[in-house]
Amino acid sequence: MTLTLRILALISALFFLFVFILLVRKRSIKPFYSVLWLIISLAMFCLVIFESQIKAVSVLIGSADASGIVVVGVIFFLLIYILHLSIKLCEVSDRLQEVISFLAVNDGMIRQQKKKNERR
Repeated sequence: MTLTLRILALISALFFLFVFILLVRKRSIKPFYSVLWLIISLAMFCLVIFESQIKAVSVLIGSADASGIVVVGVIFFLLIYILHLSIKLCEVSDRLQEVISFLAVNDGMIRQQKKKNERR
């Protein structure tokens, strides 16, 4: 990794960590996600600091370039994160359906009560 790329990665990691800390202080992020994003910001630092170890691992597995390992790792992480968000989306969708059903039943009961009151 060139010096310019290392500096850019380090600045990006510091910026990401700064934004993460602001979100935690404002309590804009849940604890589960705060741990997740803390791990990501630390991983960004590790890419810069442990570059030689990443290259050694890439040689061990037969990769010509260490950037391939990083790309595969990032894609793997993104797939796991998308799976997690899909599960959460399904849960929210189920809850929304329950709320819609509850409101429909309540609306029907309110209309029936109004009709009874009008008849009196």
